[in-house]
Amino acid sequence: MSDDQKTSSPIAEDLSHMQIAIPLPCTRCGYDVQGLTADGDCPECSKPIRLTIFEIVDPLSKRLGTIPNPASVGNSITGAVLFFSCSVLLAVFAMYARSPSLIPVPATLRGVNAPLYVWIASFAGLLAILSFIPLFRLRRQGELQACQRSIELTSVGLLAWTFAMALVAMELQSFQIGALYDTYIPVVASVLVFSGFRRLVPRLGKRSLAFRQAQSSRQRMNVLLATLVVLVVGRVITEGVPYDSVLRVWGLILIVMSVLLIVVGLMYLLKNVIWIRKSLISPPPALSELLRSV
Repeated sequence: MSDDQKTSSPIAEDLSHMQIAIPLPCTRCGYDVQGLTADGDCPECSKPIRLTIFEIVDPLSKRLGTIPNPASVGNSITGAVLFFSCSVLLAVFAMYARSPSLIPVPATLRGVNAPLYVWIASFAGLLAILSFIPLFRLRRQGELQACQRSIELTSVGLLAWTFAMALVAMELQSFQIGALYDTYIPVVASVLVFSGFRRLVPRLGKRSLAFRQAQSSRQRMNVLLATLVVLVVGRVITEGVPYDSVLRVWGLILIVMSVLLIVVGLMYLLKNVIWIRKSLISPPPALSELLRSV
């Protein structure tokens, strides 16, 4: 036996008589290697084609249960997260517009029509509910049965958030608004939404190789739930101390930091569900679909 045969990888031997049967872009340069032998190199960038195969094929996703109407599920959860994030961001703009003078806010932001922003936030919450309806209807089918309670909890949370924003918009017609409306009710609604996503997103995320491999860019719902607790603590402090107290400054700092962390967390969550949507709408091919004998 020659030295080449002794050192040849068994995987390379298996692929030496195989050809790429379907369109397959090289993961380095995007060149379509369809029709080329699987143990060759990309003619554009010289990356071994077998490495592209290993990066594209996801055997784990093929062993998971069936998701009914995966395209609808992917669009539904992505739309819900997108519109909910927009709603939260609009509510944050309105909150900063009415924030105390201790918080350095640009004059242009303080001049916005806060009630209008909150009404738009309520409308965005309604769009999040409408986007989530297809997933709610499929909650008793296939693998979604394991997430039925999470889907229902998320639906209740989105509904509660939408009504909370409408209540805040009505209360903002007066100059002062109490903590019950501007913090506690929205926080309870957010807790319901994040609690529902806490199990639903990782469950669907198993079908996405990018989601499973992500570490620092994977948003964990427990972090957002803990941030909501800090937000409430900050609001309680600002309500319970004199206006010129140092503790009030610390309370405002906690509120600002918590809100910023929630916004950043929602951006990461949106990135995660976009990965999930892509894997549901365009699942990775099985090895048997990707290769054919020469």
